[in-house]
Amino acid sequence: MAFNIFKRKKEETENKQVEKPVIEEKPNTNETKNELPNYKKPINEIESKIDKSIIEVMKNIKDPELELDIWTLGLVYDADVKDKVIDIKMTFTSPLCPYGPEIVNQIKSKLSEIGFDSNIELVFSPPWQPDEEVRDILGIPY
Repeated sequence: MAFNIFKRKKEETENKQVEKPVIEEKPNTNETKNELPNYKKPINEIESKIDKSIIEVMKNIKDPELELDIWTLGLVYDADVKDKVIDIKMTFTSPLCPYGPEIVNQIKSKLSEIGFDSNIELVFSPPWQPDEEVRDILGIPY
């Protein structure tokens, strides 16, 4: 909402005219909601779309800082397989993750070993938040 603080209203106070600022709320007709897309799909939806061998690959790639696999951490937000090509939407625990390129290279390499080409799209919407199970594993309070 836009506010106009430059309008003044004249009021009478003890027989004197005094100008006081008035804040008027003006609707902004050009205002749009900047909602970010939510790329994270429920785990059971992802599992129903991909081969179990792909999930096993994800369970064997660890985040070097947290020593947990990317599947358990919930870093894989979505995946689709067409023929022998898998499109993955994933995130990191932080947008500035120093191990990000290493993790992506491991995914591509391990999927290639089982016969899949991969396209990996990094997304940060929503930002990664550990679920209850991961919080328990990492000892993070609720």
